[in-house]
Amino acid sequence: MKSLTRRQFVKIMGLSAVATAWPKVALAQTLSRKPNILYIMADDHTSQAIGCYGLRLSEYARTKHIDRIAAEGALLTNCFCTNSICVPSRATILTGQYSHINGATTLGGRLDPEADNVAKHLKTAGYATAIVGKWHLKETPSGFDYYNVLRGQGRYQNPILYERGQDWKKGGKEHEGYSTDIITDQALNWLKSREASDNPFFLMCHFKAVHEPFFNHDRYKDLYADQELPEPEDLLWPESPKGKRFKGWPLDLLADRYQKNPERYPQPKLQTQGKNARDILKAAYQKFMKDYLRTVAGINDNVGRLLAYLDETGRSRDTVVIYTSDQGYFLGEHNLFDKRFMLEESLRMPFLIRYPREIKPGTMVDDIVLNVDFAELFLDYAGATVPDTMQGRSFRQNLAGKTPTDWRDAMYYHYWSHQKERPSHYGIRTQQYKLIYYYGLVRMNHKPEACWELYDLSEDPREFVNQYDNPRYKDIIVNLKRRLTELRQQVKDTEDPLKASKS
Repeated sequence: MKSLTRRQFVKIMGLSAVATAWPKVALAQTLSRKPNILYIMADDHTSQAIGCYGLRLSEYARTKHIDRIAAEGALLTNCFCTNSICVPSRATILTGQYSHINGATTLGGRLDPEADNVAKHLKTAGYATAIVGKWHLKETPSGFDYYNVLRGQGRYQNPILYERGQDWKKGGKEHEGYSTDIITDQALNWLKSREASDNPFFLMCHFKAVHEPFFNHDRYKDLYADQELPEPEDLLWPESPKGKRFKGWPLDLLADRYQKNPERYPQPKLQTQGKNARDILKAAYQKFMKDYLRTVAGINDNVGRLLAYLDETGRSRDTVVIYTSDQGYFLGEHNLFDKRFMLEESLRMPFLIRYPREIKPGTMVDDIVLNVDFAELFLDYAGATVPDTMQGRSFRQNLAGKTPTDWRDAMYYHYWSHQKERPSHYGIRTQQYKLIYYYGLVRMNHKPEACWELYDLSEDPREFVNQYDNPRYKDIIVNLKRRLTELRQQVKDTEDPLKASKS
């Protein structure tokens, strides 16, 4: 994704000079203040489908309340996950550790209740802590004064939530209604229950949406009914990006699912009669996007409810509000859906943050920020000590426009699942380049040198062309490989994927 300029961002958000003016408040004056923290996280909500990011579908995304957070705070253009899949990302956010340290490397991963996590440290710092919505980390949540969560993926309609005080395996209660509405109800109920308290709160509100199969509430069923949504340039490319080393989940697979299991997906059904394969794929893309964006609309409206509560109770100025997703998602780019890969649409996490006492409206941050940094940011705002076991770094100064001179200029990524269509891989991303090694392909008898991808993001931000075999990049590749090894050792990842090519 090409970074927006501040002028472009202001234009997208419709911010006036008056709206972006901001009083100069010394940071030292706010350090003694412990703000509330409201952390809102959707599932698979990618930045291409958020209005304020100004990307391909931004014009069509109904996200005005989500956009408001950016307009009144900051938007991060280079926020990335370190392992693009739900369970590992959630474990990293809570622990401030990479997957190989916290133990949740794949979807089958767990978070041990005895393990350290950010909620425990915030409790020690005097915060009331709660989590509602999607948990997905298998074991009983710990560190939270209150929880009411989906144990697994959960249902869109009439979800079963497990509340603290009930039996974790048998005590679930069905709530009548739509998942996103219900989760917001539970978040607001908890906030209202502690209105008389003077202690700051830390609330994690995790939506199930917008996870496949993208069911939306009936009130959104007519959105986009008569619209044709724009396609990505490479939707119909059979081999995209050029020279790619993986297969992934092509949109053809989703089209096939729509036809074979129509009851699993929202109405209306995919119409295929009289269509050839190309037209079926294009029709599947339209259904995919409309179902997805209708589900996003439900998230947006419920974010609006949470923001309205803060306004009505006078808590907005003293509350850090964050909106993000556990990872990105392919919306037909590279002829793919799902996530997992280190390509930009999957790697990038949307991240919007508002804190009126400290962050200027309309702020844009292009620094490389990772999900391993989130816990440290929370603790920084709380004035709490960051434990040595955490591997990230608070980006509070970056949000204030004071990026430390020694801030990272590269990030490390490792996806651990060994699957034929979505092979394990690791890589490095700098501001200009991305180098990926698919060692899972080596385990499937591919030649090691045929398992590398290199993208020059300055010339090819959509990652259309793999440049690994281009002699022009020979020295750059040597340097990136060296730095990749250094980063792997720095984050204490003891699995060396390059050894797979020697076995």
